[in-house]
Amino acid sequence: MNLDIISVGSAGFDIFISGKDIRPSQFTSDGALELQDNNSYNIEHSVYEAGGPGLNAAITFARQGIKAGCIARTGKDHLANQIKIIAKHEELESELLVSNPEHHTDMNIHLVTERSHEIKLGYQNSTNALKASDIRFPDLSARLIYMAELPTDLRLYKFFENWAKLKGAQLALNLNSSKGYKRRQLNFVLSSVDRIMMPIAFATELFGGVTEPSELIRQLVALGAKSVLLYDINKEAYAYEDSTLYSCGQYKNINTLDFTGSEDVFSASYTASVFQQKSVPEALTFASANTCSVLEVFGARAGILKKPALRTMNVQTGGL
Repeated sequence: MNLDIISVGSAGFDIFISGKDIRPSQFTSDGALELQDNNSYNIEHSVYEAGGPGLNAAITFARQGIKAGCIARTGKDHLANQIKIIAKHEELESELLVSNPEHHTDMNIHLVTERSHEIKLGYQNSTNALKASDIRFPDLSARLIYMAELPTDLRLYKFFENWAKLKGAQLALNLNSSKGYKRRQLNFVLSSVDRIMMPIAFATELFGGVTEPSELIRQLVALGAKSVLLYDINKEAYAYEDSTLYSCGQYKNINTLDFTGSEDVFSASYTASVFQQKSVPEALTFASANTCSVLEVFGARAGILKKPALRTMNVQTGGL
């Protein structure tokens, strides 16, 4: 089985619910929402959509005409069946989804309190249980292994890092959480990945309060990264490719409805464009435009663009 890109990360469902009983007017003075035991609360609106970093990234790739699959662990239940149906509809290689009855399929329940604000209840047991022994695809190969999030277990990361070497594939990682990794373990990850992407705020935290993007990129390059993308989906992005630093703003001003999946789509969109040998300004444009589309809907999948015609943003270039 030969693919262009294999996306690795969670696949599950997001349920968005809203109603007057969970609006800010019901909050206490300290911003808490009090729900009483054995009480019933009316919901006025609900949206139900497949998502998760691994699936969001894979759909982003597939909609750009890239032959992609998603390695994710789900339960063996109705939601898992729905994800496989969606994967086939999106023209993904659905056989890479690992169904195991040990845990139910992952689910996030979003209590939408107001526009772009929510309380999230997350169930991630299937994703957290993914192990190297679940990956039984001896004939699978790809040109790029895209890790849509850092695995909970360092051993799983090392498995894919070694697999990429054996298959002669590039290894890319969207890193927005350390998930309990020790600093030396994170340094190993950063030194072994070819392409690293992360939110600017997380990079600042990772490097002890450094806020200057060019200095953050210098430190990542010093650790071994060949390609770097730092982004703030609401403001700006910085890319480092072939010894050149690129920077840009947001594609357009929007009134954000929901942030779910937006960072997944930004980094995957940039990766898709670079993979297809488009210019860095084109890649940054597509990443920001696609993310703006996702920010205007509940559930990232509904907003992911398919081969859009876009005006290239004004992108600044320079050196480190």
